[in-house]
Amino acid sequence: MPCVRKLRLATNPDMSAPDPIACELLPWDTEFFGCRIARVRGDTLTPQKAAQVDSWSRGNRIHGLYFLSCSNDSATIRTAEQHGFQLVDVRLTFERALGGESEPVRASRSAGTRIRTSQPADVPALQAVARAAHRDTRFFGDAHFSPERAEDLYSTWITLESQGRAATVFVATVPPDQAVGYISCHLDQDRREGRIGLVGVDAAVRGRGIGQSLVYAALDWFRNQGVLVATVVTQGKNRAAQRLYQRCGFLTRDLQFWYHKWYPN
Repeated sequence: MPCVRKLRLATNPDMSAPDPIACELLPWDTEFFGCRIARVRGDTLTPQKAAQVDSWSRGNRIHGLYFLSCSNDSATIRTAEQHGFQLVDVRLTFERALGGESEPVRASRSAGTRIRTSQPADVPALQAVARAAHRDTRFFGDAHFSPERAEDLYSTWITLESQGRAATVFVATVPPDQAVGYISCHLDQDRREGRIGLVGVDAAVRGRGIGQSLVYAALDWFRNQGVLVATVVTQGKNRAAQRLYQRCGFLTRDLQFWYHKWYPN
């Protein structure tokens, strides 16, 4: 059964001192999806830890549970499957080292397309793109989330990115300055690492090099911020995104598995 929207967070005295090796409540996801959602801490799972996870989740009235697993531990994978976790996504992390020279900018094949930083007036157009651009993700692949609420998630996500959660957002526009794509950029100054957040292009203009132009704009911006390494995450089923990042010089850094587990209400 899909989560019910607008469930208020309940007060649970046990939440003040959760088992440090078990799980953590995710307040934003809980509020957004309207049911109590948590995440397993760590990327490995043993039968003993799985039992602690179940005990913690039942004691704290958790409905949905996320687990991001390493991919090279067969015992973890076997334990997850034996304890009711469902594989919902393969998470691929790509990285690219950045040198001192700017990218050889490759213009989009769409006449008049240009890349610029986002403006407040772009948000409605970006929301419309976001509602359709991320259907390969785990939120669309899990029937416990309605497609409409998954669309709302990415519409909200790009709105927050544009309103300051990202360090900057670039948009691709077509005449007369209509936003048809976006890429959000995050910075970790201490590690001198840049992270690409959301990337989306309107289906009507895909295949014209717009995604590649957005990625190159992000890489140049990262370089100007003193970033040494750029990373981006995509889904195992999203082959188009994988090919895009490979064309832009990214190599695979890591592969992980997203599992979800649901408890009765």
